[in-house]
Amino acid sequence: MGPQRLLLSVALFLAQTVPQEASQHCSRLEYWNPDNLCCGSCLQRFGPPPCPDYEFSENCGLNDLGDHVTNPFTECPPGQCNPDFAELCSPCGGRARVPTPAATQRRCGEKPAPTKEPCPLKPETPSVPSSQESTSLTTSSPSWTSEHTAPWQALLTIALPLVLVLLVTSATILWLTWQRHSPHHHRKPGHSHSDLVHGDLNPSPGSLKASKAELPNLASKPLSCLLDELEVLEELIVLLDPEPGPGGSLACGTTRHLAARYGLPAAWSTFAYSLRPSRSPLQSLIEMVVAREPSASLAQLGTHLAQLGRVDALQVLSKLG
Repeated sequence: MGPQRLLLSVALFLAQTVPQEASQHCSRLEYWNPDNLCCGSCLQRFGPPPCPDYEFSENCGLNDLGDHVTNPFTECPPGQCNPDFAELCSPCGGRARVPTPAATQRRCGEKPAPTKEPCPLKPETPSVPSSQESTSLTTSSPSWTSEHTAPWQALLTIALPLVLVLLVTSATILWLTWQRHSPHHHRKPGHSHSDLVHGDLNPSPGSLKASKAELPNLASKPLSCLLDELEVLEELIVLLDPEPGPGGSLACGTTRHLAARYGLPAAWSTFAYSLRPSRSPLQSLIEMVVAREPSASLAQLGTHLAQLGRVDALQVLSKLG
């Protein structure tokens, strides 16, 4: 199964496991009790709406698992009012609507409805609350939120990102494995195995010897002067900062390997590369070495570049000789 088809299958599975908000058993003004397997009245459980111009949400905001998905009360739709604290809103100026009981599977035992709780909104607010006051109604009346904590939603919030990360990681590993074993993934003509290790920069003995001959000219100059030569520094950044690609090119001789030559741990290199593109790892390395060892010279940097086989970078560095 391909990575894309696997991702699609998992997404469909997670979508099917999300609990439905509307009840499949009870009418609008009832909720399903999963413990007693019967439909209970929203009015008997929560009492009448605490504020004018509010009505019960569908199924009191509960799903069939007993979890709260919305507030039990919601603001009346435009053009409708509820000054008498009825279960449902009605057209403004008209009489309150009497809910029509719907046939349900089984009704729970009737019991007296609790009294209306005080409205959490300020007394001086208008009869139709604004959106900010509606939020206040939701946050100021926490008595119903403590009954259930929606475990399904909490589980999905944690599990879904983790599953996606694992799928993306698995797809990447499969793609890299396929690239490595694909018959179309050939080496470049005329290149040996060491060419793949050092990229296309594997030097010949003659060019490396000629580059080493230029190192004495850099011995008298401190490494810190490289920070002032922005053109040369930029050329070195372009050559040394890139990480290895999927094909393994430039697998050796990057800033990460240069940092190891200077004795810096791998954790430092990982942190330095995490700051890209706003911060160059090579520039951070040079600043770190200069701060730790002010007497460090350009010749030492040239020696490390020669040992890594980076003749191209050594030739750029020789411009400072």
